[in-house]
Amino acid sequence: MLHCPKSIANYFIDIANASGEQLSPMKLQKLVYYAVGWFAGHTGKPLVDEAVEAWQYGPVFPSLYHEFKRFGSGAITEKAFEFADGCNRREVATPGDPHVRQFLDNVWSSYGKYTGIALSEMAHAADSPWDRTWRAANGVRNADIPFDIISGYFKQAADKARARSAVA
Repeated sequence: MLHCPKSIANYFIDIANASGEQLSPMKLQKLVYYAVGWFAGHTGKPLVDEAVEAWQYGPVFPSLYHEFKRFGSGAITEKAFEFADGCNRREVATPGDPHVRQFLDNVWSSYGKYTGIALSEMAHAADSPWDRTWRAANGVRNADIPFDIISGYFKQAADKARARSAVA
């Protein structure tokens, strides 16, 4: 089942709130990006129903950008909302699937300790999906990062991690 990026974001906001941590919009963007990437790498399937785009400062989900841009570089103090039946605003539900929730907990355990800037720097690594797309776009802004590039990159990383743990 595909989730909207706001659903994944709200799950990370819940985790951060429960642990007394604050999330900036940049950190939240990158956490969702890493969740999408690792999910694709492990399963070969997409986690969300929206393409991530290569923006100048890294991978960005436009819906998350617009939802949380009002917080600037400060802490996010509200969860993501959507409009139900065109009029009433309601909080976007977090994923209900326990396997997805456990997967997101693992992403938080691995990446939650980093700042938004550190996560962004990692996402800018040479030959990363963002880097490959940004270079190929030749200055065209907001190019979609192809799913197959994300999936292949994170599958290779997952395979390396599995090989290391098999040796240990």
